Amino acid sequence: MERSYVSELKNGKEVLLKGWVHEIRELSKMKFLLLRDSSGIVQCLVKDENLLKNLPELTLESVVEIIGNVKKANIKAEFARKDIEIEISNIKILNKAEELPIQVNEKTITTELSKRLDYRSLDVRKPKIAAIFRIQSTIINGFREFFYKNKFMEIQPPGIIATSTEGGTDLFEVQYFEKKAYLAQSPQLYKQLMAISLERVFSTNTIWRAEKHDTTKHINEIRQMDIECAFYNDLEIMKWLEKVVQYIVKKVISDCSEELKLLELKLEIPKAKYLTYKEAIDLLSKKGIKIKYGDDFEPEAERKLCSLFPNTVIFTYEWPIELKPFYIWPKNKEKGISGGFDALFGGLEISSGGQRVHIPEILIEQLKSKKLNPENFKWYVDAFRFGAPMHAGWSVGLERLTHAICKLDNIREGTLFPRDRRRLTP
Repeated sequence: MERSYVSELKNGKEVLLKGWVHEIRELSKMKFLLLRDSSGIVQCLVKDENLLKNLPELTLESVVEIIGNVKKANIKAEFARKDIEIEISNIKILNKAEELPIQVNEKTITTELSKRLDYRSLDVRKPKIAAIFRIQSTIINGFREFFYKNKFMEIQPPGIIATSTEGGTDLFEVQYFEKKAYLAQSPQLYKQLMAISLERVFSTNTIWRAEKHDTTKHINEIRQMDIECAFYNDLEIMKWLEKVVQYIVKKVISDCSEELKLLELKLEIPKAKYLTYKEAIDLLSKKGIKIKYGDDFEPEAERKLCSLFPNTVIFTYEWPIELKPFYIWPKNKEKGISGGFDALFGGLEISSGGQRVHIPEILIEQLKSKKLNPENFKWYVDAFRFGAPMHAGWSVGLERLTHAICKLDNIREGTLFPRDRRRLTP
């Protein structure tokens, strides 16, 4: 008999199911269990006396194989299908589970996050936690789908690099044969070199940042979604970010309706708001946030802007040159304005980007201004000597976007196996 899945079951059929024992209830003359597979949960019951007598000892999360008949029903069990149940004719334990260190079937998640992360493979069996990662899968799939539809080429930049891509010292050093190397903190330099040659590119890749953060919105290993486009400036490239976030949210609404119900989320396609850095500073100052021109945005400022424009991707652009990396175009040197921008959504920064420097002499000047040695970037600078168009791009963190869309309290809730300054296992 071919295996069936919970979501596919129809009344009146004999079926073979495989999955995990999610819950067990015993009455005097019958036994109920909830069986969970990757597609859902269904109530099963044993009422045959002979089967009850010879029923193997079941434990929660044991892996079982069930043969039974699908019957109409009116089920009240949480998370389970309401319309049917399975009357079991045979059950086999494929792998018996030992005593669980954390509960999978808790109705309200009360186990502290740190312990849940210690047993993440159990934690993700909970329907509400699995829902987060099904949404995350839809987010990254939506990102790829959108840019494939718009004729972008997917590229695979390296994860090991010879020098910093963004300046600073917050890199993870590795021994690369006889040389010193680093884990990539961004695909930035490489996606630029592809944009000036292939015009429109995107990537989804892992990057590492060695900052010693200890906050609810920072981790040190990140899944990053990047684009880079030739012949675009800072204002034009922001439109791609606006469109893809709207596309992703629309896809989550259409493809993840059950997951959104489980998480009690009501999503709407976001709007967009464009403010210059100065306009944002002035607005925040009027709203009682202590901030002045030349300051970066603290979390309080980010949350305040998002509260002023709910369900909106907020773009702040024309940031001061000194606040942006060396590769960001100096849009107006006299005014100290760069072609860089940030984007906020759901109370936090989800992206940064802008127009890049494509003229070698200006790039060398920018490197020196950030106290970086141009010789360390010679391969990069020289690439712009052979016909480099103006170009622009941005990056979005997958976990940050999951954090915003799912309205999570901690970015680690939307990270399968978080890597931060305190956690390296599992």
